[in-house]
Amino acid sequence: MLGIFQRATAYQLWKLTRPDNRHDKLTRNTLLDLQDHQLVRIESVQDDQRQIWVLTEWGHREAKQLLEPKGIRVSALRKEKYHPVTGALLAGSYDDHAAAVTSTAAELHRAGIGHRLGFQTEIGHRLGNGFVQRADLVMRAPAAGVPVLLLEIDRRTEDAHDLVTKLRRYWQWGRLLAPDADKYTVDLVRSRPDAIEDVGHEKRLWRRIYPPTGREGLVPLAFVFADTTEVKVANTVQVLRPCPMW
Repeated sequence: MLGIFQRATAYQLWKLTRPDNRHDKLTRNTLLDLQDHQLVRIESVQDDQRQIWVLTEWGHREAKQLLEPKGIRVSALRKEKYHPVTGALLAGSYDDHAAAVTSTAAELHRAGIGHRLGFQTEIGHRLGNGFVQRADLVMRAPAAGVPVLLLEIDRRTEDAHDLVTKLRRYWQWGRLLAPDADKYTVDLVRSRPDAIEDVGHEKRLWRRIYPPTGREGLVPLAFVFADTTEVKVANTVQVLRPCPMW
């Protein structure tokens, strides 16, 4: 899990790996054992005393050997940083947004939606202008009837209109043609941009990356609102709902 989510607390790892257990004691003991074998380390301790666990360089190599042959993307290594004068190990940053992303995956898994190895984080989607829209979380849960789902986690730190901009970017990305599209289709779309609506989805870029969803339209996208109120969510939805491209 630390290979996929990069950073997590013992509580989050418990929900991701042992949701049927009554508490996270086994998860904590496992982390201590992995720490003894120099595969994981504590990167920081939060104000509420939560310990943030990450992989060591050795543990990261082990994770890649385990996950990459299965086609599972491994997140970047959290490298150790030291104070230039004292040489003390510096604590890494762990913001509330990163916590919310991991907790979202944990709650979905605990609810029986999605296998814990079916999640990926920070997946880039490059637009035609070179801008990369990164999805906070990508879930593949075919057993639950969800071939793929992109998730944006918002703690209401973004304006609703910023979320509309994200929607528009995903919409633009979903209209891109695959690199191997035939010349006729490419020329048609270049001459008449609205012609993309008549191009089969199997000729679009997203179908080279994600499986068919069994529905017409773009890759499914969900917004998860964390640490907010029902009123704020309702107001945001009112802004998102009339978005014409979705």
